[in-house]
Amino acid sequence: MNQEIIKKLVTELITSDQMLVVIDSGGAVSEMHVRDMPAPEYKGQWATIESQDWHVHLNMATVDGVQFVENSDQTHDVMPKLFYVRLSSGDGVTLIRFYFPNPWLDDDESPTEFQPERLQYFEDFRDRYVGTDGIVFVRRGGGKDRYFADVAGIAAEV
Repeated sequence: MNQEIIKKLVTELITSDQMLVVIDSGGAVSEMHVRDMPAPEYKGQWATIESQDWHVHLNMATVDGVQFVENSDQTHDVMPKLFYVRLSSGDGVTLIRFYFPNPWLDDDESPTEFQPERLQYFEDFRDRYVGTDGIVFVRRGGGKDRYFADVAGIAAEV
């Protein structure tokens, strides 16, 4: 994968002030809001994502996949779908996820009526990046993942 495209995407996600960064080791999950954060620092193969209260070092050389995900396979009753960007390694392991504001939650993360502008925010990001250097769109649901290489025109399932 093109490291410059990944850096551009990660920087845009971090500086948007709206993401929830999630790292899941299998035995522990860390969820961190990105608010008023500077752009990540890139030195060699490492990205440092840092806020006032926490930081993450991401080995950019291990990022081999980028997926924009619409996920309806989850256990949150009040949210029919989750929307996020997933960075993965060559063996398919999730390295980090960036969750977009959920259209079924308000700013206090309480259930609310569907907010189409929040879905549009995800779709705008997705449409800028999917189809670039192997970045794909994934619909998860019903126990089956469907991968798309293009969302701007007729979807080409891959």
